[in-house]
Formats: sequence, C-alpha cells, structure tokens
Amino acid sequence: MTPKTNPTATQRLFDAATSSLDSLLPPGWSLKVVDRSITGGVIQLSTSDGLTGKLAVLVRDRLAPRETTVLPVPEEPTIVAASWLSPRTRELLVETGYGYIDQTGNARVTVSRPGLAVYSDGARRDPSPKPVPEPNIRGPRAWALLRTLAEVLPPYGVGELAKAIDADPGYVSRLLEAISDELLITRKPRRPVERVEWQPILHQMATSYSLLRSNETSNWVASAGSDQFLKDLASSGTRGWAVTGSFGAATLVSVAAPEIAVVYADDPELIANLTKLHPVRTGGNVVTARPYDQIVFRRTWNRDDITYASPAQIAVDCLTGPGRMPAEGNALLEWMDARAPSWQGASLHQVAEVP
Repeated sequence: MTPKTNPTATQRLFDAATSSLDSLLPPGWSLKVVDRSITGGVIQLSTSDGLTGKLAVLVRDRLAPRETTVLPVPEEPTIVAASWLSPRTRELLVETGYGYIDQTGNARVTVSRPGLAVYSDGARRDPSPKPVPEPNIRGPRAWALLRTLAEVLPPYGVGELAKAIDADPGYVSRLLEAISDELLITRKPRRPVERVEWQPILHQMATSYSLLRSNETSNWVASAGSDQFLKDLASSGTRGWAVTGSFGAATLVSVAAPEIAVVYADDPELIANLTKLHPVRTGGNVVTARPYDQIVFRRTWNRDDITYASPAQIAVDCLTGPGRMPAEGNALLEWMDARAPSWQGASLHQVAEVP
C-alpha cells in the first residue's frame, strides 16, 4: 500500500514514535509502516516465526486530560503518540482503551496478536512546557488545596475551600478551573465541587512536590534509635509536630520495618534539644522538616500518644521520598483505597477517624 501524504509535523511525530517503539521490541521482532494518514498511520508488527499484527497510531502534538474525553473508543489496537503525555493523560488513555508512546520514554503498548506488552517510564514533567496562564497547580497553596480535596468528601464551594486553606477566593476559583481541566474533579461552572478523584490528585501532587526538596529538612542522629526518639518526642509535652514518611505508613500498613523517622516541626531545633538529637550533614536516623505549608498539621491523628500527619500527606511524602519509601506510599494508597471513605472527612470542618 502506498503511504498517503500527511502534514510534516504529524509525519515527524509518527516516524519518531515508530522508531522509539522499534527500539523497545523484543529480539527477533520487526516493525514496518503500512499506512499513513493526516492523523497518524498504521504499523505492522512481525515476530521471528512469522506472526503478524497491526497497530494503529494516532498522533497528537499535545494532549491535555480533558481532550481525551473526545477521543473515540478504539475498535482495534491503537496507541496515541505525542511529544510528551502527562501522567493524568496517560491514565485516562488507558481507561479509554488506548496505549501510548511519547518522546521522553513513556510507553504502554499491548497487542493480543501477536502477543506483545511493552511498558516504559519516561518524564513525569513536560521537558519543554509551553507558557500557560497562571495559576498552575504547583506550589504550597495549590498543594494545600489538592490535599484538602483528596481528604474531604464533597460537595463544597469556592468560598468554603478558600476559608479552609486561608486563600483568596478568586485564586481558589482559578485553581479549581485548572484542576477541573485535568479531570481531577467534577464541577459545573460557578457551582460547588461535586466529585473528587482523590487518588489521581495525590499522584498529581507527587509530580511537582517532593518530601525532601519542598520542605526545609535537617538530618539528625538519635543515639537510642528512631523508635525511642518518637517515644521521647511523644512524652516531651511539646506541640507543633507530626510524624510522616515510613513510620507513618507503617502504623497503617506493614511493608518493612521503618528505620528513619521523618517529623514535620515548626521548631526543629527545639525538638532536637528536647530529644537530644545530634546534627549530621547526611544520613542519620531522624529527619526534621519545616513544612511547606501549615496544611501538614491539619487532620492529624494520634496513636500511642504519637501525632501523625494525615494519611494523604503521608502517602504523598512516601511517594516522593528516597529509598523504599515510594513502595511504602503505593502500599498505603492500596490501604486507603480499600478503606475509603473512612479516612476522609465528611466536611471541611470534620476530622475523620483513621481506622
């Protein structure tokens, strides 16, 4: 079949996608273009023993989450190829039945005949972002709103949310528009939030937030161990602190014995003096974090006299932390999913009881 002509930009992305996919194929497999169109094309996949199958490629330069809602449900194996696809866009594509591949290395391609499954992780953030009107959903105030949405059941309006996070209502309204465009909430224009996708919201936070980079952290050594440090902290009588990270996750779901205690603190030096911590440049078994926002002290809970950050905060901190913390974060998300909405507040003024 003679390939049809198509716009240069589409052809460039199509060729880049087929080249990227070709490099990901198992040994002995081959790929060739059998058709081109103004929206992409079709490729044929072949195995070393002669089995073949076709895969449609739909090319988009950019694809925002909301734009996935107008894509038709694919009737044959189809992938979307783009320069970059956000985590939320990729999630929505999979829900609709599409695979995907972008030029940063993100790929999910599955074909039943011949049997093929290719998965690859690339950039979580756009390496060449286009200028967008403010506000975007990054930074402490935006994170505070996202976390509030995730851990409090709707409905609630702009004014209520603005008061809850101590922000300007106009700013909150614009943030909600941006969050709605990501299909993270359901909200009619100028109406209260009706539905919240709490798990995608936490993953959205994790794309622009980091436990160790977004908070002002210090490393310490507790001579008697991190477990004893937490007991000493609980009995010190001081306030303005909350445990997060591995120790917070381990209290709710067991993955592995935690080793490093991470504590949000308004006054890290006071905590260090009360519990006799020794400062170190790196390593140690205690990390204190002067918080990115006072939201970290909202909806805390207690167990054995120890104050913990909210499950949502602990989950995001683990997902963006070092070492095995991301695995602990994913385990906690599973725990939260199985028990939702028991850990969520019924209103902005109610604190949920962590089961």
